[in-house]
Amino acid sequence: MGAWLRVAAVDAATGIEAVATGPAEAPAMVERLAAAKLERLLAARRR
Repeated sequence: MGAWLRVAAVDAATGIEAVATGPAEAPAMVERLAAAKLERLLAARRR
């Protein structure tokens, strides 16, 4: 099993946090995943 990376994206205004975990070989992908998860959480909160 290889190395893993954990990325947290936090909205400064609300403090809402989204976390993504993925392979350390693809840090940009894990960052995009965390950002997308955060956007989904914020969109759901706005409804």
